[in-house]
Amino acid sequence: MTGPDFDRLPRADRARIAQARAEVGQTEVTPAVARLLAAAFVAALALPHTAQLLTNPGFYREVGGGRVSPVERSVADGLPFASIRAANRELLARATAIEEGLADDSVIGRRVRPIVQSAMTGWLGAGTAQVEIGDGGWLFYRPDLDHVTGPGFLEPRVLRRRAAAGDTRAAARAPDPRPALLAFGAQLAQRGIRLIVAPTLVKPSADPDRVGGVASFASPVVSNRSSPTFLRDLDAADVTVFDTSASLAALRAEGAAPLYLATDTHWRPETMQRVATDLARFIDASVTLAPRRDAHGTRAVDVTNNGDTARLLELGPRQLRYPPETVTARQVETAAGEAWQPSRGAEVLLLGDSFTNVYALDALGWGVAAGLAEQLSVELGRPVDRIAQNDQGAVAPRRLLAAALAREPERFAETRVVVYQFAARELSQGDWAVVDLPPPGGPPPARPADLWSPEGAARATVEATVAAAGFVPRPGSVPYRDHIVAIHLTMIEAIDGAAEGAGREAVVYVRSMIDNELTAAAAWQPGDRVRLALEAWANVAPELDGINRGELADPTLLLAAPWWGVP
Repeated sequence: MTGPDFDRLPRADRARIAQARAEVGQTEVTPAVARLLAAAFVAALALPHTAQLLTNPGFYREVGGGRVSPVERSVADGLPFASIRAANRELLARATAIEEGLADDSVIGRRVRPIVQSAMTGWLGAGTAQVEIGDGGWLFYRPDLDHVTGPGFLEPRVLRRRAAAGDTRAAARAPDPRPALLAFGAQLAQRGIRLIVAPTLVKPSADPDRVGGVASFASPVVSNRSSPTFLRDLDAADVTVFDTSASLAALRAEGAAPLYLATDTHWRPETMQRVATDLARFIDASVTLAPRRDAHGTRAVDVTNNGDTARLLELGPRQLRYPPETVTARQVETAAGEAWQPSRGAEVLLLGDSFTNVYALDALGWGVAAGLAEQLSVELGRPVDRIAQNDQGAVAPRRLLAAALAREPERFAETRVVVYQFAARELSQGDWAVVDLPPPGGPPPARPADLWSPEGAARATVEATVAAAGFVPRPGSVPYRDHIVAIHLTMIEAIDGAAEGAGREAVVYVRSMIDNELTAAAAWQPGDRVRLALEAWANVAPELDGINRGELADPTLLLAAPWWGVP
């Protein structure tokens, strides 16, 4: 304050204002200091980018999604405004990918993050945005805790909020599971197939006493507050539900604790076996099946692995705070002594997610031939078919079934019951879009005429142009360390044994992430010219079918019989 107003103030007030000005009202910085501070600020901003460009010059293209701006491409092609808006959404996604990629995958971030996270975990007991620290060395996946402790997933305000949750980068998910499950059951019923819905309780539900100070529970087995309403509504709509909470509660009453792995999101083998036993009895009581019986052999196998939530903490490969766990799995063999495999054409089909795959898929690190489908096959004494993918259990298994029905309907001619297993957190967080199955007895859906399928060609080597690629997650952003991406190839040139594919199109699956490291294929963009050795996806599907996949956006391409490609 200056001027006449200041002069009219009492002497004491003017003295206090003058003193304040002298103490904090003015800061003098010499030109040299100002230049030094500005240079330090600019250097701090530029250091991560400079280090990344020096160590990995192609980083920004890899995480940013290509060389050409999607908006520039849309304007150059003369596309309408709606297409430009879609391109703008893609551009925003690219910008976000660069920002998140620099934070998560840059050379500086990878070196500093384990040190900082180790200090926070060791000194403060702090987890991350994805992992919560429990009692006694237990780790919990944050989405699991949010499902159990959050509001009811069927509360009207929750459904409204999730239905409006889309933004300029992504459309909102369908929040209510009931319409999707009712439609799914009705479509299966048209084929004479019974649907059994089997939500699998997540870890905080099964072992709430290990959560510690984050939440307290009065019941030994807990669930989301909307779960009773959900079960009643499905029952009223004549949709059969197998409630795994009864099996888990019985195990806890018998003193069988813990039920889940300490540093992983999944159940222990003995918990899974109990659920398989109860599920087999439930199927026998619900559906009349042929009196066919199969003999299986089993043997106990010890498996040691690092849990997925421990890896999500990113403490580095030498961390000792959360050591590997060892469990004993029941591995299943055929009467001939071979490892169990899904039986195409079986009366029982299991659709599932990582709870189905955890002891069956080698990529998850907990062994093979010992998963839920294997245990169910033993308990039923009959073959079981399986379609399972680790993530997106709310929608991915149904889409995979729809594509399989379109490609090879004869595979499901004898199917009498579909068991649909998914992690219960999908009820509050998954995308419950209705998936249309091909109508029974109708003509197969149309697919692009130029698509080249593996029929009649065992193996081939080609060069081709990438027309489109599926989504690839950032390493460490999901609790799974392997990923496969779908690639749409055009302008195929035969190099070896592929004359019939020359000039045509194909859908190819390739590895995009191995043990949390992106492959070169993860950076492929439309317009890239690539070389691949191809074979039929069916040859490798028993081993790889459960790994998370980034599918193509065009639904007609899902109808193509895919290839497996190795660059």
